[in-house]
Amino acid sequence: MRRILPRLFALCMLSALPLIAACSEERAGTDSPARDAAAATGGPAAETAPAHLARVDFEVVGMDCAGCVLGTRAALRRLDGVERADATYDDATGLGTAWAEYDPAQVTPERMAEAIGALGYTATPVTTDEQG
Repeated sequence: MRRILPRLFALCMLSALPLIAACSEERAGTDSPARDAAAATGGPAAETAPAHLARVDFEVVGMDCAGCVLGTRAALRRLDGVERADATYDDATGLGTAWAEYDPAQVTPERMAEAIGALGYTATPVTTDEQG
């Protein structure tokens, strides 16, 4: 038994390494949840899209949980031409939002709204001061 426990512990730690690495990359990289949440709401950490990319923000009606956020994020990220995307839901306000940085030559905001709509939500592009 004494020989098995250290090996079992080592095996558990090895299997957790990919998760730890993914979390570390997410915090250090461009897909930081805090930065993405602020960007979705136009907060102070919002970044501008690289020159060849455009950015669109959506108000999403019908979201009500974390599963909705995950589905919306995945639907946007699956589209060809979407470089980065995220979604948020605020329990206190009941407001769902999403944003995407995309290549306008490959995908349109209308196509992204359709992808979100296929999940059963209504996505409306939001115009901010920066977008004109």
